[in-house]
Amino acid sequence: MKIAAIIPAYNEEKTIANVIKATKQSRFLDEIIVVDDGSIDGTKKIAQDLGIKVISNPKNLGKGKALIKGVEITDADILLFLDADLVKLTKEHLTMLLEPVIKGKVDMTVGAIDRKMFGNFLNEWFRKTESPFSGMRAIKRSFWDRIPNNYKKKFYVESAITYFAKRDNIKVQPFVLEGVRHIVKEKKMGFWQGTKARWKMNFQIVFINIALRLNFKN
Repeated sequence: MKIAAIIPAYNEEKTIANVIKATKQSRFLDEIIVVDDGSIDGTKKIAQDLGIKVISNPKNLGKGKALIKGVEITDADILLFLDADLVKLTKEHLTMLLEPVIKGKVDMTVGAIDRKMFGNFLNEWFRKTESPFSGMRAIKRSFWDRIPNNYKKKFYVESAITYFAKRDNIKVQPFVLEGVRHIVKEKKMGFWQGTKARWKMNFQIVFINIALRLNFKN
């Protein structure tokens, strides 16, 4: 059984090294692939300097297409999707995501950002509400291949994975990845640009959820 980590990245030079280092420390991973989605900063060079296979898009095509491109170049049976802007990610978190899928207990695991600063109740609530849109997943290749590519675009991809998992009764286990957080868009891109990007992302998520329900209603 082959396992590959796929990390889509767009201008993540501040955080990608830590994400890569966690994957390199994992005993489960046979392959690590970074898909540089048109970055104009040092993202690509940092990944290459760490000895990672990097696939480059000439321009920013969106997260979904970056994941498609990464999957296309591996024959792995299990895919580990990781965001490139994660902070304090460790090999133990990767074990938490991968082991249930490797052992056949579930078909997919989903990791949620730790928000314990809001208290245990809200942290658990965020686990349930944010998991459908999380970019941290271990997933069986056989399930990924069943999802139509036209729904694996931009920020549609996580909602599509969640929708088809529910429709097909795929076994899913969500986790809170203790201590893990990410750099918010407003901090990475500046307040106004980051806010614009956040609203664009949220619009795409709402749009795809409506489209999925209209196109696949019983």
